[in-house]
Amino acid sequence: MNAYLYTWNPSLWHWSDQQDAIYRVNNGEQYDMYWSCGNTRKIEIGDVFFLIRLGLEPKGIIGCGYVTSDPYPLPHWDEEKAKTGKEALRTDLLFKALSEEPIVSLEFLQQRYQEYKWTPQAGGISLPQNIAEELFSLIQGNEKVSFPPVSKHDIDVYVEGKSKVITYKTYDRSPAARQACIEHYGYNCSVCGFSFEDAYGAIGSKYIEVHHLRQIADSGKEHIVNPIQDLRPVCANCHCMLHKTRPPLSIEELRITSR
Repeated sequence: MNAYLYTWNPSLWHWSDQQDAIYRVNNGEQYDMYWSCGNTRKIEIGDVFFLIRLGLEPKGIIGCGYVTSDPYPLPHWDEEKAKTGKEALRTDLLFKALSEEPIVSLEFLQQRYQEYKWTPQAGGISLPQNIAEELFSLIQGNEKVSFPPVSKHDIDVYVEGKSKVITYKTYDRSPAARQACIEHYGYNCSVCGFSFEDAYGAIGSKYIEVHHLRQIADSGKEHIVNPIQDLRPVCANCHCMLHKTRPPLSIEELRITSR
């Protein structure tokens, strides 16, 4: 098993649609997101990844899945560095397990595998095979996050299909586009102003659905998605009502209807 440790520090980068990602993964839906892999170029499609949360408590492994792209450059995740033209390598990650709380705590990792450094400065660090296999087994043994292992053939089929239908910036329901939309508009519904956090407390914090103003299914071809112009955050009820007609109602039309 070829496996790599990816890192997430919430104090450095805000994962805007993390709650939606957890919802999707827990309900068997596909969720993939590009992620920084440091300077590592040897990562290959089908390799296993583990995502560790660092920087802020609680720390530990919160995600696991499969790499679905070769490393490729994108503007640096640090906005200031990106403004100077710096780039950073990314790979696409298909999440099969994802949790808000650590699946395996940092304390456990440091005690059990003392020879390995669990707080690297960058992601994409290779994991020894024995450690990777034990971690994978621990996740499979956790009924809250366990998933059927996916074969290399199935990953290749998924990647082949994704390259024809979905990319991170065209004809997509990309988490990257969702991120940008939510960061711009926030978590309140654009139609009725509903807040999941206000209604449900902590369990609803930082959760919202995202609506495409320009319907992907109706476009008939690939197109660039502008997250600010083409997407809006909406609650589940308003999202359903927007799609009661075809073409869907506009945000403004539904506001008038709901008065």
